[in-house]
Amino acid sequence: MLNDFLRSIKLTIWLFILCSIIYTFFIWGIGRIFFPFQASGSIIYKNGKPAGSLLIGENFDSPYLFDSRPSSAGKGYEADSSSASDNGPTNGSYIESVKKRIKNFLAENPSVKKGKIPVDLIAGSGSGLDPFISISGALAQIPRISKLTGINRARLKELVKSAVSYRDLGVFGTPGVNTVRLNFKLAASLKKVNSKIYAKVFKGLAGVESPAPND
Repeated sequence: MLNDFLRSIKLTIWLFILCSIIYTFFIWGIGRIFFPFQASGSIIYKNGKPAGSLLIGENFDSPYLFDSRPSSAGKGYEADSSSASDNGPTNGSYIESVKKRIKNFLAENPSVKKGKIPVDLIAGSGSGLDPFISISGALAQIPRISKLTGINRARLKELVKSAVSYRDLGVFGTPGVNTVRLNFKLAASLKKVNSKIYAKVFKGLAGVESPAPND
C-alpha cells in the first residue's frame, strides 16, 4: 500500500511538471516564435510606448472617428472592470440608455434610418471590451466620416475592408471590423488628406506605429 501511495505521489509530481511547466513553456515558445505580435498582446506603440491593443476596444467619441460598441466596463472599456450591464430587455434604465444611443446615433448619422441602425452600435458586448463591430455597423458610419474628413466614400470602404477579421479557419466566429485598427488606418489617411483636421482629432496618435497586418 505504501508503494502505491509513493507511485501516486511521483505520478502527481510528473504530471504537474509536464502539464504546468513543460506544456506552458512549450506553448509560450510557439507563440513567441511564430506569433510574436499576438503573443505580446497585439499592442500598438507610440514613440516606443504602448498606445493601445487590438484586443481591447476604446471609447471613440469623436464624430470624425468610427464609433465602437457601447461599453459597460467601468466608464467604458476599462480592462480591469470587464462586464456587461446585466440588465434585461425590459429593464427601464436599459431601455432609456438604448433610446439615448439611438437618438445620438441618428443625430450624427442622419443618412441612416432608425430601423436600419446596426444593433451592435446601440447594444454593448458581454465583456464590455470587444473591439469589433459588424461590417454593416462600420459601413453605416461612412457618410458621416466622409463628409467631416473629406475622404471619399470609396477610400473609406477600402479602409473598412482592410480592418475586417473573417471567420477563423473559415468556420468559427463572425466577420467583424476591428475599430482600433480601423481608426488608426483612418488617422494615416486623414494625415495625407487634411493635416489640420488630423492635428485636431488625431494629435494623440502622432508617431504611432502601424498595426500589424493581421490580428
